[in-house]
Amino acid sequence: MNALGAPERKTRNAQGACAVEKLAIFGGKPVIPLGRVIPWPAAEKKHLDALRGVDSGKYHRVNHPIVSDLEQNLSRWIGKWQVRAVGSGTAAIHIELDYFKERGEQVVTAALNWPGAVGPIKINGLEPVFVDVDMSVAGIDQQAAAERFNPNVAAVLITHLFGNNVLVPDGRHAARAQGIAVIDDICQSIAAAKAIVGGSNLDADALALSGNGAKHLGAGELGFVITEDDDLIAHVDRVSLSSSSRSGARIFSPLSQGYNYRPNVFSSSIAKLRVTEMDAQLEIRRDNSNLLWEMISDLAGILPLCDPSDRDHSMLNFPLRIEPEVLGFPPGPAARDFVVKSLQAEGVPICVWLTKPVFEYLPEIRNKWNAADFPHTVKILDTMFYVSEIAPPNGGELMHLYADAFHKVWSALHKQGPEIAAGAISS
Repeated sequence: MNALGAPERKTRNAQGACAVEKLAIFGGKPVIPLGRVIPWPAAEKKHLDALRGVDSGKYHRVNHPIVSDLEQNLSRWIGKWQVRAVGSGTAAIHIELDYFKERGEQVVTAALNWPGAVGPIKINGLEPVFVDVDMSVAGIDQQAAAERFNPNVAAVLITHLFGNNVLVPDGRHAARAQGIAVIDDICQSIAAAKAIVGGSNLDADALALSGNGAKHLGAGELGFVITEDDDLIAHVDRVSLSSSSRSGARIFSPLSQGYNYRPNVFSSSIAKLRVTEMDAQLEIRRDNSNLLWEMISDLAGILPLCDPSDRDHSMLNFPLRIEPEVLGFPPGPAARDFVVKSLQAEGVPICVWLTKPVFEYLPEIRNKWNAADFPHTVKILDTMFYVSEIAPPNGGELMHLYADAFHKVWSALHKQGPEIAAGAISS
């Protein structure tokens, strides 16, 4: 064992032969051959067959049997809640905030967030109030959120990123005590809709789920409002259907806000199929993430953003972060950028997420907030990346290749130190 974890472990090439090789970023042979990784949503013939089943000639009706079946099947899979399909996960958040906006003028949420989740706050005429994140969950800091609660707060928006569950029970309790609506953005964390809290579901007024092609349902563009509130379910139709009713009648409602957030029937057909396979999909994602972490956890200076051994996480991808100082780098993104470029060159499907707090991506609010006020958010964004392709049909054999690539890069870092990064980052 060495200071960085594994110089004694030799890397293995794609054929299984052991060797200590030059990094691919500097001209060496990649660990993972081109075409070995199957990208999500991993389309198969059965998905094409599902599309062929859309034979009604009407592809946008909210009362289409495929849409109705999907809503019922998803509700049964969750085991609780009513489900209403809409156009996207962002649309679901928009409608939910629209429903609760009479409670106040502000929405408390994390600065580590997705623009499509936060944008609807301003669209609804509300003001976002940002708080930092808890490093242990990569989610909203519940104490910081509770300190921001006041009678003018309509809702707290709890975003579950990367397939991670953000339980924050104290924050939920504090919101309840002040009549603040609790909305969970589970667009990246579908299993958060199930009973993940000691056998119970999240204490929430509404959840927003995405069926986007990059998410677990891998269906195109699609979203879901999930709630026990009958009036919110009715509100979905009231604000988003301007020329038809849930029954299919052709009407022009004077109460609609004209959002037209109808679900796409083709996307619904794919999602309907994927719901039947969701448990198996999640098990493979969890198995792959846990296996990969077991094989790289001995490497110094790398940590998971969430516990991959927790079988309740949805593991949309496998998020990790670098500890620059442990690797001999100064604070900031330089260590992460070198590791990302090096692993990508080895054939590992590595991605960098946002690099700034979410308000920096929203022109109407970016000048009202300062990144320096959110040090945990900045630290995560400077150091994190994720392994993107952990879903089926990718399995354990590929995870071994991913691990070999990690060890190969860490071995090079051990031998040459941070100086090795200069040529890679500038190339």
